[in-house]
Amino acid sequence: MLELFRVHGMKKFRVENGQREHVPNPLHLPEKLNALVATFSDTVVPFLVALGLGTRLVLLPTIGVTAIGYFVVHRKDNIEVRDVPYMYTLALLLLWAVGPGTYSMDTYLLHTFFTL
Repeated sequence: MLELFRVHGMKKFRVENGQREHVPNPLHLPEKLNALVATFSDTVVPFLVALGLGTRLVLLPTIGVTAIGYFVVHRKDNIEVRDVPYMYTLALLLLWAVGPGTYSMDTYLLHTFFTL
């Protein structure tokens, strides 16, 4: 997950040739909403997942971004280009299915506040 932040998240803040990275908008969402979802998915989500805080909930926008990247943005690209969003989507779906785990903030908070 931290690799997602390092490779894709940091590009959102770098300026090259006077411009920031262009975020594709295949669903024609408002530009600010599209940029917010993409930036949140690539910068905040990896840290929350590493902590195990709201894991299943925060993974949903990231799964959406990577799945749209695979099925819509890169659908006509060669397999080497399509492979990256495909593997991210599969890995994130696995994390979503398995959940945060025993040593996570979610489990700690659950046992601290909701155990009788």
